[in-house]
Amino acid sequence: MKRILSILLLSWFCIIAKAQNNYFEIYTDSAALKNQNDELIGDIETRVKLVEPCFSFKGLTTEIPKTFMPGQYRSKTNKIYQLTWQIGGPPMESFLTEMGGSLDKGNALAALFFYGFFLPHEVGHALQYHTNNVPENAYDGEYEANELALLYWRSKGRDKELQQCNEMVKKILTKLKNPVPKNAEAKTYIAAHYNELLKDPYKYAFIQFSQIVKILGDRSLPDFDTYIKKYFRK
Repeated sequence: MKRILSILLLSWFCIIAKAQNNYFEIYTDSAALKNQNDELIGDIETRVKLVEPCFSFKGLTTEIPKTFMPGQYRSKTNKIYQLTWQIGGPPMESFLTEMGGSLDKGNALAALFFYGFFLPHEVGHALQYHTNNVPENAYDGEYEANELALLYWRSKGRDKELQQCNEMVKKILTKLKNPVPKNAEAKTYIAAHYNELLKDPYKYAFIQFSQIVKILGDRSLPDFDTYIKKYFRK
C-alpha cells in the first residue's frame, strides 16, 4: 500500500511540476503569469540593491488585463501589464502565424518573446524611470531595455532560448520591410516617428527585432550586474 501511495504522490508532483510555467512558454494561467513576473521583478530589484542598497521599485507589480493591450510598463500606476494567451493570442494570431511561417511557429514566437525575452525588458523601463535615467528618445529607451533583457537572461543561463530568439528574428527580418526611408538616419527617423510606427505591428516588429539582432551579436556588452551600475553613476 505504501508503495502504491508513493507512486501516486510522485505522479501528482510530476503533473504539478509540468503544469507550472518556467518562462519562454505560453501562459494561460493569469495567477502563474502574475506570480512569476513578480518574482522576476523581485529578483532584479534584489540584484540592483547589491549595487545601490537604497534603490527600490516602490511596489512595482504585475497586472493581468482582461482585455487586449500591448504588454507594457506604465509609470503612472507603477505596474507592468502582461497578457495571458487567451487575451493576447487571438488578436495577434494572424500576425504571429505569418511571421513564424505556421501556427505552431507563431506560437513559439510568442512564447520566446512575449513570455520570455520581453518580461525583463519591461522591468528595464521601470528601472530607467525609478533611477531618473529615462532616455531622451524612445529608440534609446527600447534599446537599453532590450540590452537589459538580454543580459538578464544570459545571467540566468538561458543561452539556448536566446539562440532560439536570434534564429527566429533573423528569419522574420527577411519578411519585413524597413520602414526607414533610404536617405534618413535610422535612429533619428524612428525617434521622430515612434508613435506612428508603434501603431503598425510590421513596422514596429522591424524596429524591435533589428535592435535585438544587433544586441545579441554585441560582444562588448558586460555582464548584467556590471551593466546596471550605469544607472547609478554620478
